[in-house]
This record gives sequence, C-alpha cells and structure tokens, in this order.
Amino acid sequence: MSIAEFAYAQARMQARHGRGPDTAAWQLLEASHTAAHYVAQARSGPLAWWVEGLDEARDAHHVERHVQARWLRLVTEVAGWLPPRWAPATQWFGTLAGLSLGDAARRGQQAATEWLETWRASLPRAAGDRALLQRPAELLLPRLVQPDRQRRSAVAAERRELLRLFRRHAGSAVAVFAYLALVALDVERLRGGMVVRVLFETAPEAHEA
Repeated sequence: MSIAEFAYAQARMQARHGRGPDTAAWQLLEASHTAAHYVAQARSGPLAWWVEGLDEARDAHHVERHVQARWLRLVTEVAGWLPPRWAPATQWFGTLAGLSLGDAARRGQQAATEWLETWRASLPRAAGDRALLQRPAELLLPRLVQPDRQRRSAVAAERRELLRLFRRHAGSAVAVFAYLALVALDVERLRGGMVVRVLFETAPEAHEA
C-alpha cells in the first residue's frame, strides 16, 4: 500500500472535504422550521448535492430512499478513484455508513460483529494494519448498538478522531475510510433534519385521522 496509489483519491477527497458544511452552514440549515425550507436551504449551500433531484420532502420514506441512493452513488464514485483491489472493501463500507434502515439496524452487536467480519474478508490480502484500517468503521458502528441519545453525545468525539485519521494517514486507505465516515456523519445529520421536520409536519394530520 503506497502513497502513490492513493494520490488521486486523496486530492479528490481533500477538495470535497474542503467544500463541506461548516458550523455556520449547519446553524443556518437547522434554523429551518419546515421540511420544505430545510431542503431549500440545503439546496443553496454546501449540501446541495445531497438534495439534488429531491422534488418534495413530504414523505419520510421518500427522503430516506433519496439520501440512501445519493450515498451509494458517492461510495461508488470514491471506489472508482482507488486501485481496483480496494473496490470491494470500499463498497461494503458503504453498506454500514449508508444510513441503515429496517431490521438490520436493530440487531445490535450481532449485526456489528457480522458486518466487521465480512468487511475484513473484503480487504486486499496485503492491506497493512487492519486494526487501524477498521477504526473508521468502529467509530460508526455505535449507530447499530447504542440508543439514539447515546449516539448524539458521541458524534463530536467521533468526528474529531475521524478528522485526525483523515489528516494523519493522508494518502492511504485509512484516509479513504475516514473520509467516507465523515461524510456519513454529515449525511446522517442532514437526513435526520429532514425526516424530523417531515414527521413533525405530518403528526397533526395523523392525530386528526
């Protein structure tokens, strides 16, 4: 595993990361009181790509499917920047960071253990320090095994460590997985903001029915 192999990917990731949302962008977005306004604000800022093609945000399942599709598209794009032997591990990483929905998200520790085993098996034979490589995944795995309240309190610490991994291991597969994990945290936050507003707006209707 050499820096030269990952130079192209690193340059692309650095550029994308530099254009990501900052604290001010999130504050502006989260001041929105309706789903429609939230999406409009996202469309005018650094998260615009994630809501591109989202014509309306009145249905939570529609929002989930849209964001999931965009996430998988990004993962495929990143995999295309890498040496081919890294594609399987990158694509499988996307299944973890891809906003897990349904029963698989509720199976707790068993799901996390099974996921890690499959991911390790997908790594190239000469992958280097596997404990270091799997650290970004370990920082995301709590989404499967912790209640939401505990997850929220841990996100800031997760982000700091992921940023450290991304910077310290630039030009390596570690940086690739750290980058994807950082994006996944942003996408989770964006998706959550949209879904909460959609559900809040539809709750009175459901109550009347």
